[in-house]
Amino acid sequence: MESDLRHKEYPALGGPSDDLGVTYLDHAGTTLYAASLPQEFTRVLNSNLFGNPHSASPSSKLSSDRVEQVRSRVLKFCGADAEHFDVVFVQNATAAIKLVGEAFSGVGSPGFWYGYHIDAHTSLVGLRYLATESKCFESDQEVEGWLEARRMNDIRPSRVGLFAYPAQSNMNGRRLPMNWPARSRRRQAKHQNLYILLDAAAYAMTGVLDLSDVASAPEFTALSFYKIFGFPDLGALIVRKTAGEIMQRRRFFGGGTVGMVTVLDCAWVAKKVTTIHEQLEDGTLPFHMIIALDIALDVHEKLYGFMASVSRHTCSLAADLYKRLASLRHANGRPVCEIYKDMKSAYGDVKTQGPTIAFNLRNAQGGWIAKSDVERLAIVRNFHLRTGGVCNSGGVATWCGLSYWEMRQHYFEGMRCGDDIDLLGGKPTGIVRVSLGAMSSEDDVTRFINFVQDLFPCLFAADEAEADCFVKSLLIYPIAGCASWSVPENVAWPIRQTGLEWDAEWCIVSLGDNSLLNRQTHPRMMTIKPDLEIEKGIIRLVANGEQLDVSLWESPPSAEDSISGSTHRKADPYPSEAYSNFFTAVLGVPSTLGKVRRTSRDESTLTVALLAGAIGCANITPSSPLTSGHQQRFMRISTQYFMVSPDPVALAGIKLVHLPNPYDRSPTAQNPTVQVNNHIQMISEESNDHPTLRACIACLDMREHICPVWNCRQDFDCAVQLTAHLEVHKARVVKR
Repeated sequence: MESDLRHKEYPALGGPSDDLGVTYLDHAGTTLYAASLPQEFTRVLNSNLFGNPHSASPSSKLSSDRVEQVRSRVLKFCGADAEHFDVVFVQNATAAIKLVGEAFSGVGSPGFWYGYHIDAHTSLVGLRYLATESKCFESDQEVEGWLEARRMNDIRPSRVGLFAYPAQSNMNGRRLPMNWPARSRRRQAKHQNLYILLDAAAYAMTGVLDLSDVASAPEFTALSFYKIFGFPDLGALIVRKTAGEIMQRRRFFGGGTVGMVTVLDCAWVAKKVTTIHEQLEDGTLPFHMIIALDIALDVHEKLYGFMASVSRHTCSLAADLYKRLASLRHANGRPVCEIYKDMKSAYGDVKTQGPTIAFNLRNAQGGWIAKSDVERLAIVRNFHLRTGGVCNSGGVATWCGLSYWEMRQHYFEGMRCGDDIDLLGGKPTGIVRVSLGAMSSEDDVTRFINFVQDLFPCLFAADEAEADCFVKSLLIYPIAGCASWSVPENVAWPIRQTGLEWDAEWCIVSLGDNSLLNRQTHPRMMTIKPDLEIEKGIIRLVANGEQLDVSLWESPPSAEDSISGSTHRKADPYPSEAYSNFFTAVLGVPSTLGKVRRTSRDESTLTVALLAGAIGCANITPSSPLTSGHQQRFMRISTQYFMVSPDPVALAGIKLVHLPNPYDRSPTAQNPTVQVNNHIQMISEESNDHPTLRACIACLDMREHICPVWNCRQDFDCAVQLTAHLEVHKARVVKR
């Protein structure tokens, strides 16, 4: 049922089995409109004649009647009684906020006092420059204390005040108390001099906006309908009629808002006073968009029923996504995600938390992963999300630990909103934000978790721990920087001196300067999917509907010059024009395939780097973190031993160094393999139960100087001694 709805109403997302399908996770920016909405809108426009509402013609009357009908529906949608509230149509929530600011700026001397919450959207912050005095409340507790004070000392009895806050943080989805307006009224004197402006743009996207209790409702509520329905691009300001007098202070007036105006001699104007919306809706209304809103309300109700159902659905998905993100761990036990969640909020609780998650990623050493890198990789994988400051400076500064002077310093050092400066002073300058909507599904959640896991192949989920550890999956990356390939579960995969077989066998090189390309600067590399068909002797590459078969056994001509920018990895480019055409088309830059030279690999350490596709890449499910302090430094997978070693270069943060037993000449030891479901055992360095491991460790630094004769295996301090020893063996053979 859910998949049928998505396929019919949201075809741009693609099907669940479509690898090129879109995973849309930016509903906090705007949700998606159903396909039937513009279709019905087009039908209505083609079937009717709508004129300018400021005329008396039949077409104009049709528009006017339809607009008033929609005005009533909006009030009903918000649970507001038309006796106590009015709706003013505006462009968006920001325009609604600006309209309130214009009215308050018309207050006479000494002007108005303005207070706003630290979680406020930039549009709310902007009102402070219209006030003669302003204050930012740094926490809910500070607001609570201010409201509980017997006298609100910030506002003198003779001064008008405006307090604004978001119903839901547009940064991390935290939902703020909805009872503040009622509490502020109880604390005021006989005459009201403090008004409440509620920014409900983020909240109304999936929350139930209920203004049925007039006594607890704010004076002003700002909305953006495209966040709820996807279309039309329209907003509204819902005004409590008792606050109508303050809105008349607005100095500006436009067409349609006045009863009479003179322009010669004495300048005089008589503004309309019948309704609040007549005083504030300047010029010709966007009546076509208002008609579209009428249709949007119908379609949304038909597809999803009541907003309470949307709220439960999205908050349930967000709870699952939060739990799975929070459980992800690097191989050394460090968390992958730094999630910016308020202690008072709980995912799954519709009262305290909306379906939005703000976070940053860390590598295994605890270092930050650049938000712009995450976004670039998300784009090529068809994930739509949001990164940066998300128009919430207070929230970002609070959670990222940025003080006032640091933000000023960052600006003068060149940082600007929307740029790719991700870290300054060791702190992130923004966040990654994912948000869910009415049409989001469990598949969207799973896809995003898989995406994060693809960024860090060596992860495990903390809540999946079992008594025994085992290899859950094996991933190799045949072409460095491109997508991975899963080793079949029933295959014992060879461990070579250079790592897992066929891992990092190839790379992509630039045709211009022979430089090595990486996925950070060329994120489209991740769209190249390899498929090893060893029985056919080929690796098949697929990207953007194109296909290229590469022989496993043929190597390009050896090039004399190494790839620039790489001191440890040399590769030879293939001369085939078909290869260069394929990679150039996929990446958008002149490039081709190169084969990494065997002689250039790290054969002395036998390193199996986790990020490059290592042993158990790991997707290992352990009963405890792979490393803990200085104790668990070794791992046994089946009969093979590995040293768990830190690797600051790798995103996974560690590498596994295979420890061959120099004294074991059995076929199993000489042809080591690893397989899915192999048992894993963590071993302490001080353990006395593994003499074989101690032998491997003892020979670790000297194995280059061990006699290769199977029944000898003596070790020496240097190559000279080993050479002399081999001459003895040679002499014995000659004598025989």
